[in-house]
Amino acid sequence: MKARFLPPKGNEQGNLLWSKSKFSDSNLKIEASLEKLRRMGYWASAFPEGDGVTFNFADETITKNNNEIFDDFQSAFDWVDIEQAQSQDSNAELAELVDEEETIECIVIVPLDKIFIQQNLVLGKYTFYCKKQLDDEPSERLADFDSEYVQFKASLNYRDLLKLNKNIKHDNYVINKCLLLAEHAMDVVRFSYSSFLTREYTPNPAGQMGDGFYAVNIIPLGKTHLKPLELTRISKPISVSNNWLGPQVDSFSGQGIDYLSLIYSSDIDNEMANAVISALRSCRQSFYSIGDESQFLNLVFVLDGLTDPEWSGWKHRTYIAALLSNGDSSLFGKKLEEYDGLYTDVRNKLVHEGKDFYEMTEEPSSASETIYFYIKSIVILIAEKPLNTTQEMKNYAISLLQTQSFKDEYISVINRVSLSRGKEPRIPHW
Repeated sequence: MKARFLPPKGNEQGNLLWSKSKFSDSNLKIEASLEKLRRMGYWASAFPEGDGVTFNFADETITKNNNEIFDDFQSAFDWVDIEQAQSQDSNAELAELVDEEETIECIVIVPLDKIFIQQNLVLGKYTFYCKKQLDDEPSERLADFDSEYVQFKASLNYRDLLKLNKNIKHDNYVINKCLLLAEHAMDVVRFSYSSFLTREYTPNPAGQMGDGFYAVNIIPLGKTHLKPLELTRISKPISVSNNWLGPQVDSFSGQGIDYLSLIYSSDIDNEMANAVISALRSCRQSFYSIGDESQFLNLVFVLDGLTDPEWSGWKHRTYIAALLSNGDSSLFGKKLEEYDGLYTDVRNKLVHEGKDFYEMTEEPSSASETIYFYIKSIVILIAEKPLNTTQEMKNYAISLLQTQSFKDEYISVINRVSLSRGKEPRIPHW
């Protein structure tokens, strides 16, 4: 077991630091070593957090140089591999001793902009706080933000926290990690309130302030010497901001919301839950895309990623439409023709012909909103069935496509659409 030795400096006491997880079963040995030090004329006491000891001379008349003090500690802690510290920064030294995977539970607080919340709301492990001026109990707020903010608990890497406020790059890394955790809550806001037809109802990315800075508050919990941290940096060189007011969020209700709350709280963890998390993250990226073409194409790719089709052509189209049908063959036919039109006349022209939206009759916001509606509909399907694996999803769709009413519908649609395009109909077999 290793420890780092930091000698006294001026009026500051010295420290012997170690990883508390590795020394958790060594209390008797530690106390015995401290007794040896005290007999040598030191005042020494273990940190209550369990990650080392602090010391100085009990008698101020005693004079020893750092090497002599180090030798005394090696003698007293002969069962520990003690190294001389390379700095006077105890956090930096401790960061090199703790395990890479060691975590510490924290409260994370991330401010929100371009969103209006009139009263505090709870969504699973997330609490959305309203503006401070509207809060009935402002003294209960753990952050000084006057704006809305989201608060939640998360296990953060202990080494990452120990290395904060040393360099901008690392600070930005920790800030951005906290922002991504907060964005899971904001994905539910966008699922409930945002629309590509009304982009002004899109909140700003989590943590993004009006001046381009990003802010995060971290409050470590449990036994630790770390104090609450307030980090404010330009952690992202490029950002997108809503020029309007954003959504008014009064509640979280509606289809799929309870399911999303459970997966983001890790109460549901399976193949489809992970696919939903990935899909909503990618939808988020479309909302903040400034290009109509990239916005739409990303959503098309999201739909394929969520549904995992293993077919092409009409077999691919009928599979997606079956998932969107709610088990209704008439609705299936409408969705099939609609989706095929977006895929063939918009997606394929953007991808294979290098077209831009201005060269098409389809309005880009409407096209994106339709695909986004498909994605949300499938999320709701996954939640309500429920579907736990992609194979269960495929089995559900195929069972519908094998019924006569669905078969009659897709044969009719394919024949009609193929005729209008002057192509030979290719009827899939399910």
